[in-house]
Amino acid sequence: MIKLEFGKHRVLALLVVVLVLNGCGSFHDLEEISQAELQNEAIWPDEAISASYCPMILAGQVSAEALPAISGKWGCGQEAPFSVTAVGGANPVQFNVAAVTNCVVASQLQRYFSEVVQPEALQMLGQPVAEIRVAASYSCRPRNNQRGAQLSEHGYANAIDISAFVLRDGTVLSIEDDWPKWGRKGKFLRAINRKACRYFTTVIGPGGDKYHQNHIHLDHGRHGKEGIWRVCQ
Repeated sequence: MIKLEFGKHRVLALLVVVLVLNGCGSFHDLEEISQAELQNEAIWPDEAISASYCPMILAGQVSAEALPAISGKWGCGQEAPFSVTAVGGANPVQFNVAAVTNCVVASQLQRYFSEVVQPEALQMLGQPVAEIRVAASYSCRPRNNQRGAQLSEHGYANAIDISAFVLRDGTVLSIEDDWPKWGRKGKFLRAINRKACRYFTTVIGPGGDKYHQNHIHLDHGRHGKEGIWRVCQ
């Protein structure tokens, strides 16, 4: 309560201040989505994908080089990893550093960018995304780097973290800085985070938890008894 004085009159006023803080703000475009809706929208990977066959890479839709099999401690590893440097389409997207992922993640990224990210960027921002900044890909560690936690999907080369999107004119959209904004940048980031849930079984951004305030986490891990449950945050 603040006391304001205007001449001889005193006015007591209650000031309601709405603070939109990173991870604490409330946005209408971050409403909880039912599992039924997520399952109905799900776009699953090509069933032809195997350890020896990655259609998207063979077709040149994903720029990647095959790597030797990874065998790490604690059960980490990947039979058929790739070093991914770009995803193609009408508006190709470069990676600032190579991401080590499996074929499923690389292929779903290509579809996600071609079908969601670029159309949204053109519509909302007037230009396409030219580059992403990779915060993490393969890494043999527990979830959220918390000792005693279950092995992260990063440990299977089944995940990627993205910290920023760079537009064609060089404009940088940072997850940490731009996510909580009400303008076009924030709306774009929240929109593509929501729609990523069609392509990945796990999507966690700043609206999810304290460990994802500066990046969007995407993976294709198995959840639930049938392995199809989706986590969309």
